[in-house]
Amino acid sequence: MAEVLLETRGLSKFFKTAGGLLHAVEDVDLALGAGRTLGVVGESGCGKSTLGRTVLRLEKPSAGQVLFRGEDISALGRRQLRSARRDMQMVFQDPYSSLDPRMTVFDLVAEPLREICRGLPRAQARERVLDTMELCGLPAEYADSYPHELDGGRRQRVGLARAMVTEPKFVVCDEPVSALDVSIQAQILNLLMDLQEQRDLAYMFITHDLAVVRHISDEIAVMYMGRIVEQAEKTELFSHPLHPYTQALLSAIPTTDLSRRGRPPQLLRGEVSSPVNPPPGCRFAPRCPHATEACRGEVPLRELSPTHRVACRLAG
Repeated sequence: MAEVLLETRGLSKFFKTAGGLLHAVEDVDLALGAGRTLGVVGESGCGKSTLGRTVLRLEKPSAGQVLFRGEDISALGRRQLRSARRDMQMVFQDPYSSLDPRMTVFDLVAEPLREICRGLPRAQARERVLDTMELCGLPAEYADSYPHELDGGRRQRVGLARAMVTEPKFVVCDEPVSALDVSIQAQILNLLMDLQEQRDLAYMFITHDLAVVRHISDEIAVMYMGRIVEQAEKTELFSHPLHPYTQALLSAIPTTDLSRRGRPPQLLRGEVSSPVNPPPGCRFAPRCPHATEACRGEVPLRELSPTHRVACRLAG
């Protein structure tokens, strides 16, 4: 089994609003091994991106712990956190808004080195920047280009090179291909997988695209309204989904299998509950066709097998 690189324990992030506390992420327990990819899926607004940002301490946790190589980074000060970020980076969803339009590609890729690896000699830093650009499919001829001069795929390669230049061990990929054409998506996904193999990288891959997460992930966590409702190895989740929400998500995937063409998708009915001051119990209960009175009580993640956990009283 791979060494546990990242672990969260009871991780929560709440935001104050006029109506009360918005529970963006609540009581999340995850573990990710070195060299593995954890896919995080769910509909828009479920807390996927907030989870990724909180894991990296771009958002301060409201409760719980984030352990990286056994060290609790949720309690680190600014100077200690700067050192930790050498090994923890992020690729953002929008490759244009995440890049400073006034900086060249070279300066954009070099910026993390200047901020995090301050003792690196200038010549060595320049060599690493150019090598990282080349590794991410950006020849040196693009070094003096500006973001507006590049297409979406190359801009995302710049964002990827920025994340890789510090030689991290863990990268959060926040929907890195959702804004790209399908052919470019495949190129970026294959590049991510090649980099993982070369550098033994661990990814948290956040997406709403189940076909993409199936292609790249080793393990998948399904989020609904800030909570993990099901987590399993990729093959197990797609062949034996146990939570009604996961089943509905998977039933909506387009298929080329003629034997499944006649099966209607499982349509979710009812309204999504408010994440502000939510009541206890299963967050999915108002939309679940199988909900009972018992679902109004606490529904923790249960381990049904060593590789499969689900937050449903009726599962299994």
